[in-house]
Amino acid sequence: MSLTRNHYLALGGILLLAANLRGPFTSLAPLLDQIMVELHLSSTILGMLSSLPLLSFALISPLALTVLTRFGLKKSVCLALFSIFLGVCLRSVGSVATLYVGTVFIGAGIAIGNVLLPVAVKMNFSTRIAVMTSLYTFTMGIGSTLSSASMVPLSHLTVTPLSGWQFALLFNLFFVTLALVFWFRSKETENHNAQHKGVSIKQLLSSGIAWQVTLALGLNSFTFYSFASWLPKILLDQGMTETEAGYIYGLLQFATIWPGLVLIPFLSRLKSTQALFLLTATGTVAATLGLIWLPDFAIFWTLMFGFCNCSTFVIGLSFVGLRSNNASQAAALSAMSQSFGYGFATIGPPLLGYLHQATGNWTASLFVIAIVGGFCALFGALSARDVKIHLTT
Repeated sequence: MSLTRNHYLALGGILLLAANLRGPFTSLAPLLDQIMVELHLSSTILGMLSSLPLLSFALISPLALTVLTRFGLKKSVCLALFSIFLGVCLRSVGSVATLYVGTVFIGAGIAIGNVLLPVAVKMNFSTRIAVMTSLYTFTMGIGSTLSSASMVPLSHLTVTPLSGWQFALLFNLFFVTLALVFWFRSKETENHNAQHKGVSIKQLLSSGIAWQVTLALGLNSFTFYSFASWLPKILLDQGMTETEAGYIYGLLQFATIWPGLVLIPFLSRLKSTQALFLLTATGTVAATLGLIWLPDFAIFWTLMFGFCNCSTFVIGLSFVGLRSNNASQAAALSAMSQSFGYGFATIGPPLLGYLHQATGNWTASLFVIAIVGGFCALFGALSARDVKIHLTT
């Protein structure tokens, strides 16, 4: 498959969209302690705040199919990016209400974007799905690393009339604005709307492979967002300073960059990714247990968790395209995996916050992540089999 100018433009749009699908969410965690103090919020309430985007993913993802069918890919992406833009602005106002409302808008935009990315890849790079998935998850890692690592330093700047954490959260507008301008000025090369008709989430509910892909991605999301939401607080409770915890959290995002590059040669050559998925999913479990038993090596465990968890994410996302027969099925499977998968992942942050309050430590919370990671390995291995979605009429 030779790449044309349109392919390169499509790739640029895909990567710019991907840069905004993790950072606006994960950048909140390094500032949770500041927000907790200034707005007088409890750990459980903050856990619920961290879960709001996941809840938006679960509720909004099915609607992404309707948006895609009605408006086409370009307008749907612009709508998703504008929702993120509006959410970032609202979240930075400084009140509890706008913090929650802005987070919902961010979650809604990311939900639609998450569904659209595999569809855009299936449309434009149907013979290079695994490699393109690696590239856009690599870009997700760059976006989230830059956002997360800059939050604490930016929050220490005095910018009237905004408080430190408010100004820091506004940094997320940088990538959103770039992507919005690019997609707004791009041209829809052809009308793809017809490709999205005919397959709904309801039709996939009877497909075993669709459920396996959904659970693999959902359980992976549970482990990542539960771990990422509370890592800075865990490190603070282990005696680190806010700056140290913020930089180590930045390393978590930094570690998510590299699977997108490291896995490319493997994904382009391997006939089956089953062993690779099992290896990386097991690494996620080991890193979580390591943070419990050997917390002095928190930097190593954080890097290991980020790399292994994102590796399973990359491989799991490629299943959306590999297990579907066309863009319509890919859109439906993407929406299903986002909706049901993130619905389960929503439980994670508040559950971990509750367990922390009930036990006074983070051991039980981290054990939950490790157990869920084990089930993620199981369903990922099942999803890696060379089985296509088969819909009965």
